[in-house]
Order: sequence, then structure tokens, then C-alpha cells
Amino acid sequence: MAVETRRVKLRWALGVVAALLGTASLPLRANATEVGYQRQYGVGLMVGDPTGLSGKAWVSRTNAIDVGLGAYSFGPPGACVRNGPDPRFCDRGWNQSTLSVHADFLWESKIIEGRIAQLDWHLGGGARTFFVSGPCVGDCWDLGARGPVGLDLTFQQPTFLEVFLELAPTFYVVPVAFFSFEGALGVRGYF
Repeated sequence: MAVETRRVKLRWALGVVAALLGTASLPLRANATEVGYQRQYGVGLMVGDPTGLSGKAWVSRTNAIDVGLGAYSFGPPGACVRNGPDPRFCDRGWNQSTLSVHADFLWESKIIEGRIAQLDWHLGGGARTFFVSGPCVGDCWDLGARGPVGLDLTFQQPTFLEVFLELAPTFYVVPVAFFSFEGALGVRGYF
């Protein structure tokens, strides 16, 4: 009896998967969203590393420029968040207020286009710099190269909204070299 129950569950699960694949291949409207098609410029908010304002400008159907301006704190005063073999990491005051600026060139590709939403993924390259305020010892800034990878979700209604999730490994090169794994979740409105 247990073997028969497993077979029924397996057939049911395979049927659901087949139905989902079948509906995914149905012809749908050309664009489920206006983002990147009729609406080229978006502004919004992001939370993570960095936390702040986000902007995106589509330069073609598959390419966009993404910029961010963030202000945040890595932790309470006196805390050393970036532990490492180099004591200058703690001396730099990275637990203080920070201003961050980044810009990336993105290559976008559609994963799924449905009746309600469209899911895209992106890959890019760019740069990020941040400036540390407060009792900072030595150089109070860093500049690095970013390689963002993320998902972008846009909607049939409202057609102007984009939700995104991005991970961005970053290698800071000057004045101190170190690696950081950054990322943010955000939302943008397009006009």
C-alpha cells in the first residue's frame, strides 16, 4: 500500500511539473512590463551593503547603467567589524558613518516572462568607493572593482515597478587591498 501511495504522489508531482512547463511555453504578450522598454529611468531605495539610494538607466534592450549612493554604519563605535591579519583594518574606523558611491554597467537577460511578472537576471562590472567619517586613522577612503550578479522582477501591474536582489563581490585595491562580499535588496520606480 505504501509503494502505491508513493507512486500516486510521484505521478501527481510529475503532472504538476508538466503543467507548469506547459503553461510557461504558451505564447504571451510581447512585454509584461514597461521597465526597460517604454520607461528607461528608475530611482529607488536599497537595503544591505550599501543601504541608500539606487538609480538605473537603460541604454539598450539588454544593457543598463546602475548607480548607488549609500550612507550607513558598520557597527557601534569601538567595534572592529573587518577583522583580518592587518591591524590597519580596525584602525581605519570602518565602524563609523560611511558614504558610499558605486556605478556598474549591466548585461540583462530575461529568465521568465509571465502574465503577471517578468524575471530577469543581470551580470555586470563597475567600481565602488566609500569615504569614512569620524575618528579615522590614515586614509579614510577605499576604491574597488565590483562584479554584481542579481535578479530583477518587474510587473504587469504596476508597470513602473522593479524589485531587485544583487550580490556584488568587490575587490578593493587602493589604498588598502582587501576583498568584500556585498549585496542589497531594493525597489525602483521608473518614469
